[in-house]
Amino acid sequence: MSAKISYQNSKLYIRMKHSSHEHELILNEIYIARDGDLCRGCSEQIFSYNSFVYSCSRITGAGTSTDASADNNSCASFLLHKNCAELPERIQNPANPKELLHLCVDYSFSKYLRFLELTSFNIECDICDRNISWSPKQFFYYRRNENRITFDGYVCLNCVMFRTQMSLEDRKFRHPSHYQHMVSLIQQPSSFKCHACNVDDNIKHMSYRCTRCQFWVHKSCAEAPRTFQFRFHDEHPLILSLSLPQVYRKFEQYCGLCNKKLSRLVWIYYCPKCRFFTHFQCARSFKGILDDGENENYDSEVEQLPAPDELSVTLLREKFIKAKSTQNNNASILSSGNEIQHWTHKEHPLQLINVNELKNKQDDELSLLCDGCIQSIRTDEGQIYGCVSCNFFMHKFCAELPKRIKVNIGRAGLYANANKHSEPYKLFYCRGCGEGCNGIFFKLGGFNFHIGCVTLPKMIKHEAHRHKLKRVLVREPKDCKACYKLILMKVSHKCEQCDYHICGSCIMKPSLVKHPWDPHHPLQLIYKPSMVSDHVHDFNCEFCSKDIDTNYWFYHCRACDISFHLFRCFENSSHRSYLNVKFGATGIVIDKLHPHSLTFVLNKKVRVCEKCQKKQLGEPVLECAGPCRSIFCISCAEMQ
Repeated sequence: MSAKISYQNSKLYIRMKHSSHEHELILNEIYIARDGDLCRGCSEQIFSYNSFVYSCSRITGAGTSTDASADNNSCASFLLHKNCAELPERIQNPANPKELLHLCVDYSFSKYLRFLELTSFNIECDICDRNISWSPKQFFYYRRNENRITFDGYVCLNCVMFRTQMSLEDRKFRHPSHYQHMVSLIQQPSSFKCHACNVDDNIKHMSYRCTRCQFWVHKSCAEAPRTFQFRFHDEHPLILSLSLPQVYRKFEQYCGLCNKKLSRLVWIYYCPKCRFFTHFQCARSFKGILDDGENENYDSEVEQLPAPDELSVTLLREKFIKAKSTQNNNASILSSGNEIQHWTHKEHPLQLINVNELKNKQDDELSLLCDGCIQSIRTDEGQIYGCVSCNFFMHKFCAELPKRIKVNIGRAGLYANANKHSEPYKLFYCRGCGEGCNGIFFKLGGFNFHIGCVTLPKMIKHEAHRHKLKRVLVREPKDCKACYKLILMKVSHKCEQCDYHICGSCIMKPSLVKHPWDPHHPLQLIYKPSMVSDHVHDFNCEFCSKDIDTNYWFYHCRACDISFHLFRCFENSSHRSYLNVKFGATGIVIDKLHPHSLTFVLNKKVRVCEKCQKKQLGEPVLECAGPCRSIFCISCAEMQ
């Protein structure tokens, strides 16, 4: 049963003709184990982390035969640990060194059983006295006398391996995982909690135990490879570390497989290039738990995110609003020719206007914001509804949106009613994105939702997570996996299989954005550290000068090596705060607050409210249109 080396298509193959199988075997040095894979020699489970496995050449594709029987179940399921395949045919009996034991494998011995018209029989190991109901599925050693098999001498494979390895290894030595003291090899099955994999159960294999303290590990854990190429992270080999490296302890780290927080003192496998971490035991026992989300990317009915750029986000939002606009006729608006009487602007009817003609007459194109969704009206919109004298405009699809719509949040059958504050400076705070807004809002159970948030689809697939995400109202505190904000009594996009939430503010973030601090390159949304592999030092936010926790999303430019926290820092530095608020309303009179008329503006200087004396930098304010130029915060204005 010796191995030989051959080449095929410039690839090296190690082959073996083993008496346990009718076909030639080939060694797979990186075998990806499946659930239920068992070694035909020892009947133990095969793990990916210890993956030197012999399999049938007919299945691996390295064989030359085209026999149709190569695809049968016996060949497909035939696997042998390298150690089991290379067991010697004869050994000294561990219980009696004067006797020789012969290896019995299933394929050869099954012929003898068939001759005796038996399918199985019971044997008892001479060393451990364990009764084994044997069928043609595992190896053992037996006593042979004058070329015939006797039924009074057997040794199970576990005992042979224990005794053989005990004779080859020192009883005490120092292991890299416990350099303080000597460790001793324990051959008998033991019950303990392993310091490596943290598993506490009855172990069938050998272990290493410290001679002076409570340190104790499975032998298989102690001998795990220092580096290994795992299927769930095939970009780079993972490195075994006996604790979380000091350089990564600034922030909490999480297992990439189970999503649970990593203790700083447990064994892990990690990739320093991608900043990927996983529990030692999660990596070893991996059974394809990521595969159940692979096909979700191709669901045509589920919206795929992130959108490529900011324009794509705008088009997606318009698509969602249009879908609601066409669900049923809007009985709340009255149409007459080219004008409508809309409930949001009762002063005058809204005229159907050509966008290009209107923009040619406007001095300030930035004033063309939709008073429904508070988003820019593009030149390719075609026609919109508007009242030019009041500077009031609406997308055609926003104006035609029903006042009562069915929402895609939580359970089915919920309806929300539209509303709008009459005063332009009065803001509502959206339970979807958490932002202050002054356009149309939909009220659902006492909560207000911005028109762009209430029309989002119920199910979304984001590249940051392997499963689909469903819109739900979060009633218990959860952290957003994108920006780390607390989500409570707000809408979240939740994975129903994992404890994974993305808040409404982050879910529509585009992949590429422009930023005034980097006029030459777009910033990229980083939602996986592997997207910026080989970044040797920490990521530092340009706005707040603090280091960025790469467990969460951030914007980054590779060429300039600049980064921004997703929450607040990016918005504040790029003047993206209050994007759902339309400013510029004039002629606002509040006699109890100020004698002059006021204008609704975004304050971009360091100024204080005339009433409460609080600083209002970057906040919406009411500014005096007269000579005094005083400002008043919205809170003071709403209290009058």
